[in-house]
Amino acid sequence: MSNKTHLRQTMLDLAEGRLRFAEQTYAQYLVGAAGRGDEPSESDAASRAVNNAALAQAFECPIHDHQEALEVLRQIDFGPRDSVETGAVVRIDGRWFVIAVASDAFQCDGNTYMGISTQAPIYAAIADARAGDVVSFRQRELHIEEVL
Repeated sequence: MSNKTHLRQTMLDLAEGRLRFAEQTYAQYLVGAAGRGDEPSESDAASRAVNNAALAQAFECPIHDHQEALEVLRQIDFGPRDSVETGAVVRIDGRWFVIAVASDAFQCDGNTYMGISTQAPIYAAIADARAGDVVSFRQRELHIEEVL
């Protein structure tokens, strides 16, 4: 198990990286969507503008999601926990989860973790559980091995 301070910082670094990537991708798209200015006018320019606006919005949504996740991570208290709640690190059937924001699996201090949010369906099943508890989720028994 990693030091929770280091684990939190790892999650912050990963979230910041995802945000930077989304922002760079969006900026690159905008440069391409603007055109060179020397291209001949086409009859479908209005249609292209509508499509460009829809695509720009599709790029913008992930940016907002990453910004929100980063802000949530900055606000969470990662102090010690006795039960599953926001800021807890939980081992369930040999797998580590961080109750914070949804994330892909990531490595920290030699262990693999996955972030889950309190909106995730599994969270409803494990909320308030303690080490040693067995909970049911989608017709499966989950063994809460550790809560930190």
